[in-house]
Amino acid sequence: MQQLHGLRLLIVEDEIFLAGDLADYFEQKGAVILGPASTIEAAQCHVSSANAAILDVNINGKMVFPIADRLLALGIPFVFFSSYDEDVIPLHLKHVDNVRKSGDRHALLETLFAARRRTQDEIKGLAGDPTNDVAGFLPELRLRARQYLPGKAAADRLVEQTLLAAIDLADGKPGDQDTLPWLCEIMDRTFIAIGHQLLD
Repeated sequence: MQQLHGLRLLIVEDEIFLAGDLADYFEQKGAVILGPASTIEAAQCHVSSANAAILDVNINGKMVFPIADRLLALGIPFVFFSSYDEDVIPLHLKHVDNVRKSGDRHALLETLFAARRRTQDEIKGLAGDPTNDVAGFLPELRLRARQYLPGKAAADRLVEQTLLAAIDLADGKPGDQDTLPWLCEIMDRTFIAIGHQLLD
């Protein structure tokens, strides 16, 4: 049986009993549960700390896709866990597995592991060529920047400043930290420091 061994798992689910059941199941497998979050706002607080996530699609009347977009930008694997049909999922998230709530917990576990393996393989593939590494991360960085700054030009300036800062900080990058989360952390700090200066 697969164990999660300290994996920080974000659960976003507004049905309290189901959320508790999921938390208990994955804790028994060794995961550290973030949440469960029953609102989009609560989930936002945990995203950057997560190693993986399980997302209900509708959280108290709000669609979970802003959380999914942040996870995607950070390179954090996740699965949808819902009763909704595939047609409610935005086109850019169609590749994400959608496990039906009627399914068993083992199926959810296996799907989550498959999502993690795919994400790790993608990261390894990018890491093989430094040029592809940077080019592959740009869409995710631009998406994250546009969550901070409304204008495309301003968001691109934030990406530019993030990459310039990364060049200066490259020697201090932890060897065991993946590049995309490291760049996202730099972007967060850059936005706090100079985000107001980048507005159109």
